[in-house]
Order: sequence, then C-alpha cells, then structure tokens
Amino acid sequence: METFKILIADDEYWSREKLRKMIDWQSYGLTLLEPAKDGEEVLARMGEEQPDILITDIDMPFLSGVDLLLQIRENYPDTIPFVISGYADFDYVRGSFMAGSINYLVKPVSRIDLVNAIAKALDLVAQRDAQKKEARQRQDEFLKASSLMQDREFSQLLEQRKMPRPANIIMNSKVDFTGAKLMLIKIHDMSDLADEFHYDMNLLSFRLKQKMKEMIKSNDVVIFNYIYRSNEFILLLGGEDEALAETAKKLDRGLGQLTSSPVSIVINDSICTMDNIYQAYVQSVALLMTRNYTMESVVIRCGQKEEKTEGERVCSRISEAQVKELRTLWKTGNKKAIRKMVFDNIGMRNCSKQQWQYLEVKQTVRRLVNTWEEVIIGNHENQNYMDCEGMVEAADKAVEQLDVSELCGILDEMIELAADAVQEECLEAASNLVRQAAAYIDECYFEPLTLSGLAEKYHVDNSYFSRIFRKEMGENLIHYLTRTRIEKAKEHIAKGDMNLAEVAFMVGYDDYTYFNKVFRKITGVSPREYKQNLGKKEGI
Repeated sequence: METFKILIADDEYWSREKLRKMIDWQSYGLTLLEPAKDGEEVLARMGEEQPDILITDIDMPFLSGVDLLLQIRENYPDTIPFVISGYADFDYVRGSFMAGSINYLVKPVSRIDLVNAIAKALDLVAQRDAQKKEARQRQDEFLKASSLMQDREFSQLLEQRKMPRPANIIMNSKVDFTGAKLMLIKIHDMSDLADEFHYDMNLLSFRLKQKMKEMIKSNDVVIFNYIYRSNEFILLLGGEDEALAETAKKLDRGLGQLTSSPVSIVINDSICTMDNIYQAYVQSVALLMTRNYTMESVVIRCGQKEEKTEGERVCSRISEAQVKELRTLWKTGNKKAIRKMVFDNIGMRNCSKQQWQYLEVKQTVRRLVNTWEEVIIGNHENQNYMDCEGMVEAADKAVEQLDVSELCGILDEMIELAADAVQEECLEAASNLVRQAAAYIDECYFEPLTLSGLAEKYHVDNSYFSRIFRKEMGENLIHYLTRTRIEKAKEHIAKGDMNLAEVAFMVGYDDYTYFNKVFRKITGVSPREYKQNLGKKEGI
C-alpha cells in the first residue's frame, strides 16, 4: 500500500496527542509525522519531510495559521492543508479558506469528522499525483522519441551498405566529432534490465544513456544505442588515452551496479570521422571477439590482444573430422555418443575453464547448430520442424550471454530433440512398413503366409517385425492373419455357393480339420454350426 505523510501542527500538547491517537494511521497506509508545536517549526521541516497533508490549528504563536497556510500555498503547493480550530468565528473560517485550506473543523473534533476530512484531502492528493504521473508520461514519450530518432540516425553510420553522408545530423555536443574516439559497450544479457523497465526497450535505452552520462559526469559525449544490436551502445568522445581508460573504469563500475550481466567495453584509439566510423566499429567488434568466454566484465583496448585469423579461430576448437562424425551421430540419435562428442571431445562444457575466446565459442556453436539443423530440417513433415528456429535463436542468445551453463543446457535440449526426431522418423517408417504388410495380408490372405516370409519380404528381422506389428496393430501377426482368413471364410459361407471344404481351401487352409478347429476357436462355433445358424436366421 502506498504511504502518504501527514503532519499535525498545534501549540497545545493535548490537542496534538488526541489527534495522534484518534486514528490507527498505519493501518490506513498513512504515516503520521512527529507533530509540530507551531507554524515556524512546520516551515523548517517542510523541505525535508514534504508531507502530503497538513492539519493545522488557526491560532498559534509566532506565526498564525492563516500566514502559515499562505506560505504553504506559495512554496509547497503539493501539500494539501486543512484547519482544526477552537474558533467558529466567520473571519477565521473565511481567512483559512482564502489562504488555501480545503476544510475547517471546529474542536472538539470527532473521529468520523477527522476521517472524512482526511479522505477529502487524500482525494485531492490522488488527483495531484495522477496529473503529475500523466505529465511525466508525456515527457517520457517525447524523450524516448527523441532518443530513438538519434539512435536510428547514428546507427545508419554503422551499416556496411555505403550510404550518402547524412547531411541532417546536427551535433548538439561540444565534442569535435572529427577528432572523437569510439568506445563500444556490450551488455551481454539485457533480461534483468528489460524486466525492470517492463520490456519498454525505448525507455530502457534512453535511461541507460542518461545513466552513462551521469557515470562519466560529462555531457560532452555522444552516446547512441545501435538499433540493430540492442545490447550495444556506442560512445563518441574526446580525451587522451589515460582519460579514456578512466572513463571506461567508471562505466564498468557503474554498469556493474545496474545489471548482473557481464559487460564488455572496447576502447578504440583510432580517430573517428563520418567516413570511417563503420571501420572503427568493425575493428572494435573484432577486438570484442577476442575476450575470454567468462561471466566477468572486461575492458579491452586496441593493441592489447593480437587478433587471430578466422581459420585459426574455427579449426582450433572443432575439426572437419569431428564435424563429419557429428553429422553421422545426429542421424543415429545416439544421445550418449553425441553428448560425449559435444561436451567432452569438442569440450563445450569446459570452454570457459580452457579460456576459449568469445569468437571460438560462437563459431563452434554455429557449426554444431548447422549439423543439427540437417537432422531436424531433413524431414519437413516432422512435428519438431517448427521448434528448429526457436532452438537456434535460443542457442545464439545463450552464446551472447556468456553463460556456459545455459549454453550447455540449450545444446543438451537440442540433443534430446534430435534423438526424438530420429526416433519418430524410425517409428513412422515402422508404422508404414506394418501398414503395408497388413494391406498385403488383406489382399493375399489365401497364400501360405508366415512371419519369417513376411519379414524377409520387407527386409527386417523376424523378432523386430513381430514386435512392431503387435505395437502398431494391437495384435500379433499370426492372430491378425488368422482373424482375416476366418472373416473371409464367413463371407464365403454367407454366399452359399461353395461347400465348407472349398471355403477352407479358398481362405488358405488345405486341411479342413485344422480349418474347423481354427474357425471354432475364433467364432465359438464350427463352420457347419455357423452355416446352420445363418439358415435359421434367413428362415425367420
């Protein structure tokens, strides 16, 4: 519950104490400040305590209640005052209202009168706060719009596409842009900040830029949020090397207090111009990629690390032979073997301990994901196909966050999904095979069919074929064949154009005695009894 502050002013001790004890202030979300003895004490405390409601006597020494109300109205217009007095004289009442009082209560005041007066004052406080909130919201919308416009304009300078120099960019900063240096700040995980700002990313961007200016205690800097990578901020600022290093330290400490995310700060010593800011940015990103893959925040300076070639970055952590083997493992769905390859042989689980660089992790995960997608996307009808894009995005985000535990969790989930996809594909293939076999039995039931013969026909092992047939059809193959033959026999008997021995032969039994035994077992009656029962029904 929101707490509102109330201050009582009365020169009589017992009047103050009576009002203090008349209401359980706290239970109503009200904070009763220590009562004041006179008007001068009220004014001395107003600036620091800033009460929402003032309850004052009208007749006090040194400074009258009316004079106090006039000063409150002029200097503290947000405070809502009302009067409690022992005088019912019209002049007192008129004077208090003219001075800004919203109510005038005559002593002795009842509890209900006091509650009603406070309720009226709280309504006015609520209206005041609503107006302030609306004004702040309007101001925030203007500031966010202005901030976004600046971000969009400056972000165009970082695009690789050659674009004409924006003639409409006006620098409202004292920094000489042609002599500025670029500083790249990357907040690897924005989730806690996004949650704090209720996922209003424009407001988040605006507030962070404000905070950064406060951290370095300077307005002589251009800060913009790269809109195509929302967790990257670019600073264009002047200064010598030592000053830049000190600025980076301030930002590192300040951002560490705002977010739990690791932060990377790259200082590029090259002088920027409108024409080469893109090259300076690319160089800074390349430096960023050399950072160790840990959850620690770092400050990197141009020239501190020697950049590796792209081939060395990739091949140092995953070989072509491992990629080839992994492709085979994904297709088998062997979860144990895949986990051993990814987490142990390639070493993803220990990438932080082994001091992998950011780019090494990024490139290795990309190759792992590429081979994984071949398995998932290989069958567009697979129900897991739609999960593929989301999993790839999750893997990329986990890499960005520098969180090894989260990254390995995503990779493990991908392994499970791939294994499920392979298993489902196998089950689908098995289901199709069984359906083909059942259709063949339905059509060729009269032939000498056997389990081994059908298994050989469909190029599968006897026991495997028997198992998948029973799972798919709900009964074993021999029973399905027998039941099909007896159903066909019943159809022939019903037609009445063949004797029972001929019927037995037509459905695949050359031994009538055995046919008779099987028929009785399936239907509960012999073929002859079944035929007689049909005749009786027709006679009826």
